This record gives sequence, C-alpha cells and structure tokens, in this order.
Amino acid sequence: MRWLPLGLLLLLLACHRQLPENTFLIGPEAALRLAVGDHARATRKGTDLFTFLEVVEDSRCPRGVQCIQAGRAVVRVAVLRDGQLTTETLTVEGNGVRTDAGTVYLQQLEPYPDAAVEKPEPYRLVLRLRE
Repeated sequence: MRWLPLGLLLLLLACHRQLPENTFLIGPEAALRLAVGDHARATRKGTDLFTFLEVVEDSRCPRGVQCIQAGRAVVRVAVLRDGQLTTETLTVEGNGVRTDAGTVYLQQLEPYPDAAVEKPEPYRLVLRLRE
C-alpha cells in the first residue's frame, strides 16, 4: 500500500511528454550516479523508467575494520516497463534490470562504509547500461 502513491506518480510521469524532475539519461557503457528518488531513462524517447527507492542492506566491511566476510549492498528499485510498475531488489555488482534499451547494472553503492566517518554522505547508486 505504501508503494501506491509512488506507482501512481511514476505512471503519470511516464505518460507525460517531458522528462520528470530528477530524471537523468543514461548512455551505453557510461556510469550514472543516482540519489534516492532519482530516475533514469536510457533515451529521451524511451518508455522504461528506473527509480532508486532505497538501500535495503549495506553490510559491506567498512574501511579500517577487519571482517570475516566482505558483506554486500542491496537496493530496492522501481521499474516502469510497458505501463507496469514493479519493484525489484538488486545486489550491487550482481543482477541487472532489463530495460527497453538494454540491461541496467548496479555497479557500485557510494559512499563505501568507513569506520572513521561518523556521518557519511547520502547514498548514491552508480549504474551502467549495457545494450
């Protein structure tokens, strides 16, 4: 139920001819950084809209700490594809999301955890499009 307002907003924005605010175009093999709430499209005329919703898990081993496991970063994204809104949970440097222009891979989640930093910067997701 909490995703309903986001879904309606994305659907309305996708039907609108102008790009929604905070929408960035991603080119093939070029890295694109998104903040939470930002949108990405492969082309101005593309129909698929990719939105970074939230960080679900960030268990990566912080710099300055010795860990038994490396950990992982998991994010939730919304994808508006063919008029259907879906949410997907993706692992950074893992699976990708198929769009009308290729597959969007989650290359990195910034900033990387650091034990010496008390208040880190807000998360940014680094994407890469492969045709």
